[in-house]
Amino acid sequence: MDFPSKQIGVKIMEKFKVYIHHYYTYELFWLFCHGLEIEPESVPTWFKEWNQHNKNIKVNDDVILNGKYKGKKIEVIFCNEKHWDKTDGFHLFDYSINLLEDNRVSDRGFNSNIMVEINQKNLKFLNSKASILSDNIHYFYIDWEGHDPYIMEGWYKNLNPNIQFFVDEVSPNAENVKNHHFVFTNLIWSFIYPNTLGIRDYYFFGDYLKYKNDYKYKINIPIRRLYGDKELLTDKVLELNNPHISITNSSFQASLQIDKFKTQKQVDIRKKLLDSMPSENYINKRGYGIHDWGGEWNSNNMNENMWKMFSISDVCILFEHSPKHQSEKINTKAHSGDNYITEKSISHILVGKPFIPFYRTTIDFYDEWLKNYNKPTLEFPLEYDFVLDKLGYIDEITKDEIKWKEFLDKLTLYVQNLRKQLIEIIHENNSYFDYIITKNEIKTPSLL
Repeated sequence: MDFPSKQIGVKIMEKFKVYIHHYYTYELFWLFCHGLEIEPESVPTWFKEWNQHNKNIKVNDDVILNGKYKGKKIEVIFCNEKHWDKTDGFHLFDYSINLLEDNRVSDRGFNSNIMVEINQKNLKFLNSKASILSDNIHYFYIDWEGHDPYIMEGWYKNLNPNIQFFVDEVSPNAENVKNHHFVFTNLIWSFIYPNTLGIRDYYFFGDYLKYKNDYKYKINIPIRRLYGDKELLTDKVLELNNPHISITNSSFQASLQIDKFKTQKQVDIRKKLLDSMPSENYINKRGYGIHDWGGEWNSNNMNENMWKMFSISDVCILFEHSPKHQSEKINTKAHSGDNYITEKSISHILVGKPFIPFYRTTIDFYDEWLKNYNKPTLEFPLEYDFVLDKLGYIDEITKDEIKWKEFLDKLTLYVQNLRKQLIEIIHENNSYFDYIITKNEIKTPSLL
């Protein structure tokens, strides 16, 4: 990192100070400050003068907490819109949390409809602070989407290059970008806190799901939106006519509330799917009274997913985005971020549910980061690139009880290990704190 030439000599500050420009909640504390050595009782859940009886009331006062991270003292100040003039620490601002606080969204997730408007507002605001704070402004943009916002949305052209950009893409899809940082533990925690989607609950739900042993199918392929490779896999699985492999389909596309079919082929394949599968495999969100799961909100979908989808089969085949395969199709990497994961695999890992991702790149991603933190990995019991390449083998082993049990045991052990190691990593480490203590040590004039 280059610093202004007038700063000569180096003195590492004894305490790192981070101004978090959001209202304090204990969930946001764990989102941003996980890995900090601090007693849980020292992390307030409420304040008598503010929200003792209503957690939705915002805490307008500064909330200051202190702890240690890997031997370094860290002071965090939740201060919302205040203290942008302070030059004695770092300033953190989160895109998604800002949307929640402004009531532009109701739960964690990405809203492309307001993307351009919010980007223009935040760009102007952050750039206005850069002349005072130099490279001490840290902007979080973790969106769980299969694209690199830094490139696709023009941040690299319009954002002051001194502002540090923290994302869920491992590397920028452009050359000579120095202010683009992947934060692994913060990405994982973004699925857990703030718990607007209930994904935290999946971890504890796993303690009960592990006792279930009466699954109807060996493998299920849950499909909410039928398009692309899911469309291709659906067609091939229907041709197998294997009673051990099921496909479930959501009422999502039928409602046309958000997504519409783009081709007649999609309409035909979905009709073929619905005609061939048992009625209980059609996941109808809208039911009567207690059976009604509400609208197409992210929180409704994740709640329905936990209670309906995990009880269908031993194993799920999940669609996770693959930068490699996506870039091959559209002939440009700029439209996809490197090693992107979503709530699909995270929810299965937290539950401890055996799963097979569409693409091997998902498994490679998790294994790479376990190794990066010196955690043990187990061999994934299936060698493939795209799961369609192994569909014949999968078809075969589901019909052989001995082969299936051997495969299922290995897959279960793999996911259980991944679950254990991932939880350890996110409690022991903080990618953002690693950045500020190793890359952004504050330099001050030397007295020598």
